Amino acid sequence: MNQKEVEKIYNLSNLSLEGKDIDVLTYKFNKVLDFVEDIFDIDTDGVEITEEIFNHKAIFRDDEVEGSIKREEALKNAKDTEFGYFRLDWKL
Repeated sequence: MNQKEVEKIYNLSNLSLEGKDIDVLTYKFNKVLDFVEDIFDIDTDGVEITEEIFNHKAIFRDDEVEGSIKREEALKNAKDTEFGYFRLDWKL
């Protein structure tokens, strides 16, 4: 991952890079990505699963119909809107 990609991630997340060292952030992102890559390289063939939840009982709440917030309220902190919806920049 390079500095431009870090800047893009922060921009898409509406986070400010002001006062942050982009070199340090790039290094940290790459350390995490390297760690994940190392995990994928581990040979787990023949390794028995050590944890399974057979008796898990999920407790779900009943769905309750409630009023929605007004569109203006939902969009009031949006960085960019268009036609009454959130607008995202998907260009890479």
